[in-house]
Amino acid sequence: MKILILMRHGQAEPYAETDAQRALTPAGRDKAAATARTLQKAGYKPSVLLCSPLLRARQTAQTAGDILGIVPQAAEELDGRLSAKGLIDFAMQQLQKTDCVMLVGHNPNCSIAAGILREEYTPFEAGTAAVFDMTDPQAPKFLPTENK
Repeated sequence: MKILILMRHGQAEPYAETDAQRALTPAGRDKAAATARTLQKAGYKPSVLLCSPLLRARQTAQTAGDILGIVPQAAEELDGRLSAKGLIDFAMQQLQKTDCVMLVGHNPNCSIAAGILREEYTPFEAGTAAVFDMTDPQAPKFLPTENK
């Protein structure tokens, strides 16, 4: 199976000197940790964890990575400027190299990408994740995050 985990960064402070410097709130860290524990309990173990270089996404990825036992790496492609289709294409490139990839990024492209894969738009709350079986990229399957 080829597993894609899309995660939206956790809740961030509303203001900072620049948008890229907005840090997670304590609630944002807690939600990211809870989501990572849910993924872990469900048996998902990403071999690659890539995140946006923006602070809030790096902090979300670090929180999740600490729980999932993986060190995140920043990827400029996840900074929010890619279209949702571009995000999916980037994910598929990563899945050519390994079987389970986790990407931590931003809205609206996380929500729209998940909606394209699910064939139904679903808003992505901050700090949450969606998991897909991408073995057949023409027919992705939305997977549960509980009792896998």
